[in-house]
Amino acid sequence: MQIAKLCAIVSFLFTVAASAQTAGSWSALEGQQSRILEHRTVAVTNQAAWEEMWKEHAPSASVPEMNFDEGSVVAVFLGTTKAAGVKIKIAVQDDTINPDRIHVFYHEEVRPASNSFAAQVICHPFSMVKVRKIKEVSFEVNARVSIPEKLPPPKSVRDDSKVRKLLEARLPFTGC
Repeated sequence: MQIAKLCAIVSFLFTVAASAQTAGSWSALEGQQSRILEHRTVAVTNQAAWEEMWKEHAPSASVPEMNFDEGSVVAVFLGTTKAAGVKIKIAVQDDTINPDRIHVFYHEEVRPASNSFAAQVICHPFSMVKVRKIKEVSFEVNARVSIPEKLPPPKSVRDDSKVRKLLEARLPFTGC
């Protein structure tokens, strides 16, 4: 009986936290309790699809404002998990060839660590991110993604000093 009460309280708190995130302006929404119970990836590009998806995801919460003339929404739903604290990390990358396309890379991040205590609660983690206006999107799970701005510049693998000395030692070209 106490476990049922605890589960109800935890579920209520997750619902309150998710609905509090939807108030006002937002750039990303995430949580542990979605009504979408299967694994799903979604790209939403219009208001009707947004309202339909939100009604399935959180029927009792108000639909967050979204201007689809300026942007789109990508969403990842993990379905049912058996531990609290599962999060979804999303990275969005523009396609270098097609400006109307983006790539969405995501992976499941399990917290807390395996050697610590975690509540055994059935959860339905989700994450939604606002993106620029798109026509095409691809989703990829557990792909290795690195953000170029955070990487150090590549190091030269060859020693150019010998070549420079040879070029400097040559007499300047005077023509024919």
